[in-house]
Amino acid sequence: MVITHISPEYTVNIPNEFRQLLAVGQEVAVSADSQGRLVITPIEQIRSVLMESFGMWADRTDLPQDSIAYVDEIRRGERLSQLEPTSDETH
Repeated sequence: MVITHISPEYTVNIPNEFRQLLAVGQEVAVSADSQGRLVITPIEQIRSVLMESFGMWADRTDLPQDSIAYVDEIRRGERLSQLEPTSDETH
């Protein structure tokens, strides 16, 4: 654990051992975890993780390229299955 101080302007001095992980002017996301710790994550790292998971679906030609259209298609299918009579309703 490294201890640093928050300035009156609410800036935080990044300790030397962590400076290699961040660049001046770099865009970062700041969040708090369930224990109240502040987590600083470079936006580029978030984008990189998202692109890795996107790659799983990129070659799926059976899925529409428009995600909104795909969700609408799924919803339409669910609505149709709810409208179809079951075997109990036909007797």
